[in-house]
Amino acid sequence: MKTQATRRELLTLGALLPLGFEDSSTAPQRGCTDATCIGVVDGTLGSCAGLDSCLSSFDDRPGHFIAPWTYDSGTRHDAVQQLADAVREAGGAVQEVTDGDRYGYVYATFQGGPLQGVDDVEFLLPDGDTTVVLRSSARAQGLPDLGRNERRLEQLRRRLGWEPVPILRNRQRALLFVESPWDSFGPVPPTGPDYGTDLDADQ
Repeated sequence: MKTQATRRELLTLGALLPLGFEDSSTAPQRGCTDATCIGVVDGTLGSCAGLDSCLSSFDDRPGHFIAPWTYDSGTRHDAVQQLADAVREAGGAVQEVTDGDRYGYVYATFQGGPLQGVDDVEFLLPDGDTTVVLRSSARAQGLPDLGRNERRLEQLRRRLGWEPVPILRNRQRALLFVESPWDSFGPVPPTGPDYGTDLDADQ
């Protein structure tokens, strides 16, 4: 196991920092209502508004959307425990497990490597169905994650044996009858402190 960065990696990191590569040592905010905060806000997880290296079931835009999962056996309590165990087996550090009356929630961190920093990964299991919505975001913004968050989540899903949920996305075609890179996917998620207010206004 490699325990320290090579000289080339350190030199590369030093060259990237002046170019807008943000320090990944700072943990994301908790207990706030901003769209990119960690935690459950009004029964949802955050979006990826303003973040490049991020996936969320609550962000419909290309490159950021990830479909929810569904588990087909056992109780929600069982699913929460299975999910936490799978995260640990995959090398993640489970930071929080909640199994309350309204929802189950698992928050974990993964170490991406010397140049990749820490990724924050969240799973929300609402009460009353077998759906799992998720969000994964790199703390270090400014570098592409090269698909590592998507690969990690897919590996977790396969490890659990759960299925993705088919989603009809709010696609608005620019060329009328065919899909194109210019298509849009609904409104851009809010980024400011009025996130909770914006959610209420949409209801």
